[in-house]
Amino acid sequence: MSVLPTERRTPMPPARFRSHPHDPDRDREELHLAALPSAAGHARRFVRARLHKWDLDRLAEACELVASELVTNAVTATGSRTIPSGHTALHDRTPAVIVLQLRLTRHRLVCEVWDSSPLPPVPTTVPGLLDENGRGLFLVAAYAMGWNSYSSPAGGKVVLAWWNPWATDRALVAG
Repeated sequence: MSVLPTERRTPMPPARFRSHPHDPDRDREELHLAALPSAAGHARRFVRARLHKWDLDRLAEACELVASELVTNAVTATGSRTIPSGHTALHDRTPAVIVLQLRLTRHRLVCEVWDSSPLPPVPTTVPGLLDENGRGLFLVAAYAMGWNSYSSPAGGKVVLAWWNPWATDRALVAG
């Protein structure tokens, strides 16, 4: 007789993200990711598929890059860098979860990433040519119209970036 492992159920926090009451969501999609190095690749594929669904392919490249950077920062902020080996180890050390959300409102496309760390993101000054870290928020600022962060109602923080998908000038669309 085989024994199946007991599934651990961690209560999910209520609402991680907040919406703007004067700019309600027209559509929204969420992706829950294990805080592992592979999360950025999954985030890029999710963003491309959702923007295609919303007929916003022209924003896909910029939004993919921004989502990838925000997810990478969230993985780093949660501190999980190893993939547990074997079922038992994975079950005993479940990786932290981060959440990527895309929101389409009347006025903008918003890419948000929640992680459990309460520490706000700290942009570095312009990174040097040989620096291996510190380019993430610099790239986010370059490829999005704007970005910000806030403390999540469920704990942790949310880092977000946005675009105006209805702007006719490409410079207005992606910063």
